[in-house]
Amino acid sequence: MISGTGLKHPVTRDLDGWLNGQPRWGRWFRSVGLTPGAFDASGAVMTGKEDAPLLLLEHFGEGRVALFLSDHTWLWARGFEGGGPHVQLLRRTAHWLMKEPELDEERLTADAQGRDLTITRQTLGEAPGEAVVTGPTGDPLPLKLEPGGAGIWRAETQVPEFGLYSAVNGDLRALVHVGPPNPREFAEVLSTPDLLRPVLEAGRGAAERIADGTAIPRIVPVRAGATASGQSWIGLENAQASVLKGISRLPLFNGLIGLVLLLMATAAMWAREGR
Repeated sequence: MISGTGLKHPVTRDLDGWLNGQPRWGRWFRSVGLTPGAFDASGAVMTGKEDAPLLLLEHFGEGRVALFLSDHTWLWARGFEGGGPHVQLLRRTAHWLMKEPELDEERLTADAQGRDLTITRQTLGEAPGEAVVTGPTGDPLPLKLEPGGAGIWRAETQVPEFGLYSAVNGDLRALVHVGPPNPREFAEVLSTPDLLRPVLEAGRGAAERIADGTAIPRIVPVRAGATASGQSWIGLENAQASVLKGISRLPLFNGLIGLVLLLMATAAMWAREGR
């Protein structure tokens, strides 16, 4: 059966096969004993006969360990005494070991539908207190989290404006965007050259729409002041501009002195060799 902790744990919460608040599952006959001190048996999410631990989910440092203390899951697969949600249970356990965010015991999420904002807190503990929501204006809005099921707490509100909202509860934070992703871009989604027309007219240019079968206009250089567009071509004005990259200076007088000294040295060597 599901323990008190298991009713809140996302791995075992809301498993299929419940009727009138009780799980209608087949029995598991064999249960393996647990070495004292190896695990905290009080944290078992599933228990068997005489409340013996059947499934343990533990955190060790940055890792996780799931321990089944029975090998009778095949009874559920065979439909013994009605079977049970073996595929659902094993899949959730494997995904919890891989740290899937939706199966974290402590989790805070925020969802938006129109201007309606919903804050959901998932926890194994008691009442988590208030969640503080901050919108685009920076004004904090405290919201009391109400019970929404075993291990689930929720708060709902309507926000006054579109934008990015953050929700904080303890050391958990969630972000959500309210409204369309790009309101300005969605205001007018049809392409039009009208917005650029004043700029094009001032520069004697033109806008060409490329449709199926239409050749791409040629790009040609034009002189300053000339027409910058025509049939099947668009011109780029040659501004005849230049950019100064740097200046180098070479003193001419120092060069002449060096030449004279070189000639004098050459003449002196020539005269000495001629003796």
